[in-house]
Amino acid sequence: MAGIGFKLQKLFQEDYFSARLKAYAFAGLVTSGPWLIVIVTIALTQWLTTYLSIASFEERTTFNLTISYCFIFSQVILGIQQLVVTRYLADCFYEKRYKEIFPTFIGMTKMTIAIAAVFYVIFLTFSELPFLSNLLILILFLTINLIWVQFLFLSAAKFYQAVAYSFLGGAAVSIISVLLIDRFLMPYLTAPFATSMALTAGFTLGMLVTLFGLFTAMLLTFPNRETKDPFSYLSYFDRHPALFWTSFLYNIGVWVSNWVIWFSEGGAVHLGTFRYHPVYDTAIFLSYLTVIPTMTIFVISVETRFYERYRVFYGYVNEGGTLQQINKAKAAMLLILRQELQRLVRNQGLFTLFMLIFASTLLSSLALSKETISIFQMTTIGAFSNAMVLVLTLLLLYFEDQRGACITSLLFFAINGVFAVALAPFGYDGYGLSFALGSTVTFAYALIRLIQYVNEIDYHTFCRYEPRQRSTRFTRFGERLNRRSA
Repeated sequence: MAGIGFKLQKLFQEDYFSARLKAYAFAGLVTSGPWLIVIVTIALTQWLTTYLSIASFEERTTFNLTISYCFIFSQVILGIQQLVVTRYLADCFYEKRYKEIFPTFIGMTKMTIAIAAVFYVIFLTFSELPFLSNLLILILFLTINLIWVQFLFLSAAKFYQAVAYSFLGGAAVSIISVLLIDRFLMPYLTAPFATSMALTAGFTLGMLVTLFGLFTAMLLTFPNRETKDPFSYLSYFDRHPALFWTSFLYNIGVWVSNWVIWFSEGGAVHLGTFRYHPVYDTAIFLSYLTVIPTMTIFVISVETRFYERYRVFYGYVNEGGTLQQINKAKAAMLLILRQELQRLVRNQGLFTLFMLIFASTLLSSLALSKETISIFQMTTIGAFSNAMVLVLTLLLLYFEDQRGACITSLLFFAINGVFAVALAPFGYDGYGLSFALGSTVTFAYALIRLIQYVNEIDYHTFCRYEPRQRSTRFTRFGERLNRRSA
């Protein structure tokens, strides 16, 4: 995310409180922005549907679960290609192979649609919803999947403002649609599922606005729109299999506790289609909101201090600096890394501690049950550790420790899954504990791994072992798809 560093540095050079506030807001918008805007849009839409009496509880639940399912499983699908394509794009930009970027966008889009179709067919086999509801879910599911694809490419091109504004525009349309439905369509929404479908259609309209906003930005960012060999990027699954496992295991690790608890005490099935847990899902949804400061502070730390030292160190290494210059740059880089990690843990830790102490007071105003508040206190600890796991994984990838990042994601998924299964028989007493324990153990491992790695940074930098490529399966698969698409 080096592209926003220049803007952030400029804002921090201005010694005004307003400039610093603007810097934090900008960093928050371009990093947590898409995720945050979607979450806030869902929360606002839910609040509106409750206080405007626009729909019955059953209709609101149908709407909420439709959005949640589309959001959760689109994240899983994104995780299959996310880091591999990000690495491919980074190499394309570094080696100035700009002509390969738009074809890769076409290839990733087609592959994402194909994978999403498989997920949707599985969903259809269990769905007892009417045809129009299933059709709306398909449109929304594909729309969110394509949004993540375009978000990935525009982030790689560092066009963050277009991303943020597209999401803001879509969120505004979604919320206004709900208000208009309440104002003008309520008398006509008397048929079964009519209200939930109208709400879903309104939310989908907002997401379509986001999609077309991002697509316009794509066309402006990449004027050279060749489509030759769109699946060449699949060769990177052979070259960097650890990147695939890192992003895939992390993304399913985030949700594995939910999937287990959906089938445990208190779990429910809505309309014979959606399995969920109303108490646990609400608690973990709220706890993820508490880690927004981490991502904002992390981006500012990396872009304004760490990246400059990182670039200087590897600049001396790659371009022939003297031993004294390299050692001095390394010491400065590691000092900044240690300082920024300490600051990140301290600030987010204090915020998490504040939420733990005042959870009862703050959440009671939302009329949440005691069980939800109790689970929230556990999942907030898990969310803190989860955010740190994500930060440390990204730092490991900064230093090209793909093996360390992969093991971190594997531990995150495995420990969360094992603890969730082991503690499920304890019911509400065990909910949240599995997520907190799994995330914290993984956080400890990732921190130790990063410390050990940077302590041996000379060895890893100058004696890097390049593992032999063991398979060409994906390369041949990509070539076959390229020939068919020619």
